[in-house]
Amino acid sequence: MNKTTWAAVMLCLSFGAYAEKGGFEAGETPPPQHKEDAGYKGSEDTGQTRVSLIRDFRQGGYVTLEGYIIKKVGDHSYQFRDSSGTVRIDAPAETFKGKTYDATDKIRVSGKVYGKGESAHLKVARIDEP
Repeated sequence: MNKTTWAAVMLCLSFGAYAEKGGFEAGETPPPQHKEDAGYKGSEDTGQTRVSLIRDFRQGGYVTLEGYIIKKVGDHSYQFRDSSGTVRIDAPAETFKGKTYDATDKIRVSGKVYGKGESAHLKVARIDEP
């Protein structure tokens, strides 16, 4: 009886191992750089978010932008620029994670949009390198 119970338990536990597949597999080669779509991921119909588009974005909507911080305008406020325009971002010190960027460093900022039109600004939750 013990062997039968033990075999049933082992059989039940082994099905989970076969069902789950994921993680990283060594040996696969990444796509060539010219096929990476400039670092943007998602479905083919997903467009890139630009500064010019967030002016009419919904309040509290989460966006990610790539561009440059061009100057500091307040305590935790900065002027952010991409190819479509500029916008004020509010970025607390902890979002920089101890890294220092200058106006020539391209960065990716993610956060929530507040305000409409010319008063639109981004409250940054995360700053990364693209």
